[in-house]
Amino acid sequence: MASGKSGSDTDTGKDAPNWRDLFAVWQTNGFALADIPADADIDGEAYEEHLIALQDRIRELQLAFLYNRLKGVIIFEGWDAAGKGGIIRRLSSVMDPRAVRVWPISAPDAREREEHYLQRFWRRLPANGELGVFDRSWYGRVLVERVEGFADREAWSRAYDEINSFERALAADGFRLVKIFLHISPEVQAKRFLERLDNPLKRWKLTPDDLRNRDKWGAYEDAIEEMVRRTSAPDAPWHVIPSHSKKFARLAALHTIIETLGAGVSLEPPLPSPAFLDEAHAALGAIPDGLMAKAKDAAADDAAVAGTDSAGKKD
Repeated sequence: MASGKSGSDTDTGKDAPNWRDLFAVWQTNGFALADIPADADIDGEAYEEHLIALQDRIRELQLAFLYNRLKGVIIFEGWDAAGKGGIIRRLSSVMDPRAVRVWPISAPDAREREEHYLQRFWRRLPANGELGVFDRSWYGRVLVERVEGFADREAWSRAYDEINSFERALAADGFRLVKIFLHISPEVQAKRFLERLDNPLKRWKLTPDDLRNRDKWGAYEDAIEEMVRRTSAPDAPWHVIPSHSKKFARLAALHTIIETLGAGVSLEPPLPSPAFLDEAHAALGAIPDGLMAKAKDAAADDAAVAGTDSAGKKD
């Protein structure tokens, strides 16, 4: 890992595009799904190059979360067949599975229906040093539960403030939160449903509910737009990504995750303390050349910073 490299740096090579301009990720409180372009795409050769580079950065970022004891939550919402699973596979496949959990969220079970709707998500939050990835989330309250009538108007109307309070509590406790919504048109969804029907290995993904939900497309659009307007916040903005091209959406999502989780995070691994190296030398009979000198320099720098901070507080 290069010294001084930031976790949010998404430069993926000499010909790397300007990610912010290329992906134009939406974070506004006032937007309409109809304004999202359907032609965002990237060619295959560039896709493979940048995917590898972004996955390398994801791997480094997870290690930085481990040794800095940071914690993050990544939420994926989106239309059926928008590509959530494909992005999650390309995200989690390069991570250490001991420090990441992927939660596919389905309808609550009998006990969960008797609890507060947020309760089952509290139990799934990651600890320090871990990442939690949610394939659908607590936003089901203001999406499917609203549209399908599983929550009454009073309940889902109240949920916006409840969710905002919940996410503020997470941010105050040190969680980094990424919220991604993948958008496609009904025509693209129909095409992908037909592809699933034609693929024996993917037919299980298509359910009668998926087909029936298409009749309520307008109601879902209204719910999505209100969700984004009412639950985007400085600590937890929505990133609405066009997913008509799965390759484009994968790169955009990985870039967004890196930029959000990695802001201000150094990828430089910490050095062991001189005391630990003394213990290692005693136990092993040797330590790598030059490591003790580096550790002592780092400890001296840390002590100087601590002394400056302490003096500043006294002043």
